Amino acid sequence: MLALSACASTIPLNYAPSSVMVGEGKAQVKEFAYLPAQQGKVKPNQIRNTAMGSLLFDRNIDVFVRDAVFAELRFVGVKVGSEGNVLTGEIQEFLIDDLGYSVDWTLRIRYVVKDASGQVLFDQVKATARNTNKFANVFGALNETIKLNAEELLKDPAFTAAIK
Repeated sequence: MLALSACASTIPLNYAPSSVMVGEGKAQVKEFAYLPAQQGKVKPNQIRNTAMGSLLFDRNIDVFVRDAVFAELRFVGVKVGSEGNVLTGEIQEFLIDDLGYSVDWTLRIRYVVKDASGQVLFDQVKATARNTNKFANVFGALNETIKLNAEELLKDPAFTAAIK
């Protein structure tokens, strides 16, 4: 991570869905908000990290996470598009604690599903906390953290009921 944080330019982000879960239902995946950026704690294209330097990516985190959740839902079988209830999200925390001999990843997202009239059908926070080797594939670990968070959403019977 230290080598990445020393870079002066942005780092390209790519996401490939990889869940082996099976899902069903349909949803419109709309905007996600990146609260740490809105609160001025980080830049919109930055994941907060504890080591020296900044990790700046070529895409804003709200768009990247939204697209990743969209891809995971579609990959497991949820019909995503212009039909179904509306899924939005608030990324409350995305932290890479890379001080020390390992890396702690924290991702906390509030997911909200509303029907066409605006009634809230689902409103819960899903948190993912994991630890990886300091010299692991950073992009693989980043993608895995997002995938695990999306899987927590998919495992929730209240969410599956909200998108049926």
